[in-house]
Amino acid sequence: MRIRRPAYPAISSTPAPYLDAEHRSVASRVARLTRLGVRQRGITATPVTVSASRRSAASRVPAVVVGGSLNSLGVIRSLACDRMPLYLLERSRRCAGFWSRHCRFVQTPARGGPALIDALVRLAEELNCRPVLILTSDHAVAAVSTDRERIESHYRIALPPPAMVRILADKVSFQAFAEREHFPVPHAKAVCDEADLPQLSELAPPLILKPADKKLVEEGVVERTARADTIEEARIQGARMLRRAGSVIVQEWIEGGDEELFFTLFSCDRRGQVVGMFTGRKLLCWPPGVGYTTICVAAPEAATELEAMTRAMIVRTEYRGLGGMEFKRQAGSGRFLMIEPTVGRTDWQEEIASLCGVNLPLLTYRAELGEPLPAPPPPRDRIAWRSSRQYRVRPATAEPRLHVVDGHFRWSDPLPGFYFYAYERGAVRLWRGLTRLIRVRPVAPRVPRSLGQAVEE
Repeated sequence: MRIRRPAYPAISSTPAPYLDAEHRSVASRVARLTRLGVRQRGITATPVTVSASRRSAASRVPAVVVGGSLNSLGVIRSLACDRMPLYLLERSRRCAGFWSRHCRFVQTPARGGPALIDALVRLAEELNCRPVLILTSDHAVAAVSTDRERIESHYRIALPPPAMVRILADKVSFQAFAEREHFPVPHAKAVCDEADLPQLSELAPPLILKPADKKLVEEGVVERTARADTIEEARIQGARMLRRAGSVIVQEWIEGGDEELFFTLFSCDRRGQVVGMFTGRKLLCWPPGVGYTTICVAAPEAATELEAMTRAMIVRTEYRGLGGMEFKRQAGSGRFLMIEPTVGRTDWQEEIASLCGVNLPLLTYRAELGEPLPAPPPPRDRIAWRSSRQYRVRPATAEPRLHVVDGHFRWSDPLPGFYFYAYERGAVRLWRGLTRLIRVRPVAPRVPRSLGQAVEE
């Protein structure tokens, strides 16, 4: 485990808060870590000299971000403006977050389970304080929620009640909860074994099938979604998905393109009060209609209706911490339906909120420390976030003078972009292509020379 020294951006206009007795040793502790190195599991940090400008950053309570994906990279860049020490926990260095200049990298043996909890506890003990913890994956949320008593003694993190985390994280349980609480959701059926497949005839195709447990998608065990245009096709795909997923939710397809997908991102403090909320709209997904967000923008035109529905959900679930909700607008009727929540963590496209002035990771950090929240800046709604340069805004959905911001590359923090485009999109894809080419290329059998001469004669 090597902890890399960050370079912090300009000092924020908000002054650093006064630290209580528990955290007065943070500055000296962080300075000691950077001077002497952290010896853990046989790997040491590089000794560095802490300048006066960085000692002020060291006096802040650290923030720990779990995960190294594009989601995590957006969180790190959002927090970096407040100049607190940032630590990134990830299993592998092959991730975009590892290359950011704003954080120190800490390698962990797993992305979830007891191994992740042990790594978090060791880091908190080294820092000798209670950092703010921000999660970016469902595996991490499940681990922390299960062992929250141990984590809360070392970290500052707000989560919904354990039972509610399990309900919101499971698509089958959330469907039942939403129907019971009269939230608008698509007509759906839960399939927990093959005996439930005949009830799919009660739905109107086309249908969309999703595994109930999103952690299986993160592991690559099962596909994220599957579309079926007939009932028979849905039964076949449902039976195949059941063998890997255990339980499946089958929803009626909501007519409308990618641009009809909306979302709210929010953060609540420990009292359940909303400290920040943002409403956005997707312009492009991959795969289309059912995949991950590739381009998104702010959606102030839908904020009033969607935020009211989201606040009602927050109240009924006794929600705490970071979260989100995805909606789809029905073509024709214009009615919004809830698709699925994000519980206990940031969303894939979380950085669009920060780019538009609603810095949810920073609001969460300050709420956990009891600091005054910054005044909301003027709204900026002509900004688009995209996950990669390979995606382009369609002319039909583009707004005038729309400024598109790349999720990986920034001139102020360029190495994650260089890593992604040169290594992941370049070298790795080239190597895989060559490997496939070599494997499928037919090889002529070797003919003995004597036999070859006989054939020629």
